[in-house]
Amino acid sequence: MGIMDDKDRTLKLRAYPEPAKSVVPQAKPAEGLDRSLELAKAQLEEEKSKTLELLKTIVQLRESLKQEQAKAADLEAKLNRLVAVEDNQLAKKNAQLEAEMKRSLDLMSTIEQLKENLKQEQARSAGEADRTAALEAKVRDLSALLGKISSLAAAGKTVSDA
Repeated sequence: MGIMDDKDRTLKLRAYPEPAKSVVPQAKPAEGLDRSLELAKAQLEEEKSKTLELLKTIVQLRESLKQEQAKAADLEAKLNRLVAVEDNQLAKKNAQLEAEMKRSLDLMSTIEQLKENLKQEQARSAGEADRTAALEAKVRDLSALLGKISSLAAAGKTVSDA
């Protein structure tokens, strides 16, 4: 009854049964037989009708399945493209962050060097301030000594003039 086609993988059902091979001829069917024969024919017609409806439903479901599979393939392709775009953006952001981190580390290193240079300059300035104060004290001492020498020279000149 059912034959499987490898290409479509669909189950093929016969809508109409094959006629019986051996029919016994009767001369006069009885009235009860006629009635049961009519009922059987009516049932057969009803079964044919149901079978055709089911076949139509199967065809519609196959078409619907194909459409859904196409939609799913489209959605999967879109998803893959979105994932690729996100991965690309993520890679760019990671590269930017790494560059920014490297720049920040370089700037921190420069700041540390500048702090060290400032400390050295402050220490040098403090040493120069001490030396300047010492030199100013020496200049005052020498100025005072020069004043004494000048006054002694002036006194010596007055003594020699007198």
